[in-house]
Amino acid sequence: MQKPKVSIIIPTLNEEKYLANCLRSIKRQNFAEPFEVIIADGGSTDRTAQIARLHGAKVVRERHGTPSGGRHTAARVAKGEILVFTNADVEVCDGWLESICRPFKDKNVSGAVGSILPLDGNFIENAFFIFLPPITFALNELGIPYVYGENMACLKSAYKKCGGFKPHLVTGEEAELAVRLKKVGKLVFVQEAKVKLSMRRVRKWGYLKYLLFHTTNFIRTHFFAGHHKNYEPIR
Repeated sequence: MQKPKVSIIIPTLNEEKYLANCLRSIKRQNFAEPFEVIIADGGSTDRTAQIARLHGAKVVRERHGTPSGGRHTAARVAKGEILVFTNADVEVCDGWLESICRPFKDKNVSGAVGSILPLDGNFIENAFFIFLPPITFALNELGIPYVYGENMACLKSAYKKCGGFKPHLVTGEEAELAVRLKKVGKLVFVQEAKVKLSMRRVRKWGYLKYLLFHTTNFIRTHFFAGHHKNYEPIR
């Protein structure tokens, strides 16, 4: 078996309702290089681990109790030169994997972030997510890393060099990592690397709470070296 060029990492906790569709969408990727899928499971009591194995994914147990801890646990055992991060409640679009990995042909690039679209979004949700690509592009061009764990990638060598995800972080871990990745190399936005994200948290929280939480978390992480302390699971 060829050594994988890319390791796709997904943290999970009781994600049996979403994981199969996520893994099917990954299997449909037309990608020339070998890749592996690693599920970092936080002790699911449903069929999450079984579903992962049925779809050919490697399952590792994470014991930190956070998505950040899951991503870090999986990254430590990943064999790929490129680490690609997404979530269980995501379905990746055609061409996603090739697109998110393309920037690493430039040896000066340490990390990349793609686009997010709503999965089964309504008019309001579709309209809101139209504004994310230009915002993401502009902030990264200004040197203010703006990423999301549903669709980001980095070189494994850069990940190791900057120390990787901090397992104790409950939220804001992507931005915190991106700040350190940017010190190692360039961070680029790849608009054509698209994933569709479940709107379950948006609808559970409501639009205002969702927007305020992530906006204030971004500000706290980048400008005050802090972050929100709670991020309850939504199933």
